[in-house]
Amino acid sequence: WILLGMGAVFVLVFAGNETTRTAISNGLLALMQFPDQLQRLKDDPSLVPNAVEEIIRWSTPVLHMRRTATRDTVLHGAPIAAGDRVVLWYASANFDESHFPDPLAFDVGRALKPSHTSFGAFGPHQCLGAHLARLELRLMLQAMIDRDLTIAQIGEPVRTRSNFVNGVLSLRGRLDAG
Repeated sequence: WILLGMGAVFVLVFAGNETTRTAISNGLLALMQFPDQLQRLKDDPSLVPNAVEEIIRWSTPVLHMRRTATRDTVLHGAPIAAGDRVVLWYASANFDESHFPDPLAFDVGRALKPSHTSFGAFGPHQCLGAHLARLELRLMLQAMIDRDLTIAQIGEPVRTRSNFVNGVLSLRGRLDAG
């Protein structure tokens, strides 16, 4: 029972920390790289909910997840047997041109529902930290708008060396008040 409890604590810490800060740091990087999008938010703060979802889609904090098929099925013509291990590449899904028009563009006006796969859209495998990440992103964007802040990138980001988390270890930037 102790190991089970430790596992639950680990999941909660990871869910409420790693993915949230990864989404925030990548969101800041996107706003540095596309300052016109930050200006759009300042001009129209009603875009904040869209911007939150676009940041999560764009940043894709967790790149993939492995699952085990519980029953035989066919996915896009490929048979999957019960017990097969399947990898879900969130990074691929979030940039799927058949689902997202111009998927490589960072667009805070993109009308997204939480249907992208970054945190698992629904069900028992949805990230426990998804709501916290959305709240913190919304608060960060609102504070930037309210204080008329601009940000500029200074140097290249240092990224985590991981094929699982799309993390940023450090991001040097300049913050200016309007």
